[in-house]
Amino acid sequence: MRRYFISLTVVTLLLVLLSFMLLWFAGDYFIVDMPLVVLYFGVITAVQHLLVTRAAHKDPRVFVKTFLGSTVAMLLLHLVVMAVYMFSCTATARLFIIAFAVCYVAYLIFETVALVRYVKDYQKEIENRKH
Repeated sequence: MRRYFISLTVVTLLLVLLSFMLLWFAGDYFIVDMPLVVLYFGVITAVQHLLVTRAAHKDPRVFVKTFLGSTVAMLLLHLVVMAVYMFSCTATARLFIIAFAVCYVAYLIFETVALVRYVKDYQKEIENRKH
């Protein structure tokens, strides 16, 4: 679990750095909320990972329900965040949506790879306990 949070922190810091690089090299495309979007996704990804990995230690049906439920809940939360921002800050809405989409894809890939690794390692651990 510690390795996961270190990796998540590295990914988050790299994306924050990337957003600030936009400020230095393409200032017209930078909005102040970009680093906050990255931090938002870092926190949401960590919470979702904690919920799903704790459910993995229970019944497989609980794992599947938790994974699907948290995924739907996070998608709805993301839609609410985007809608609130788009209606409150119409001038920078396009840049926000682009930053949001980039972060969504980056964290989706990261979380999927991390979860697949976790499940494989957990299954190996269970197999080793049986023998």
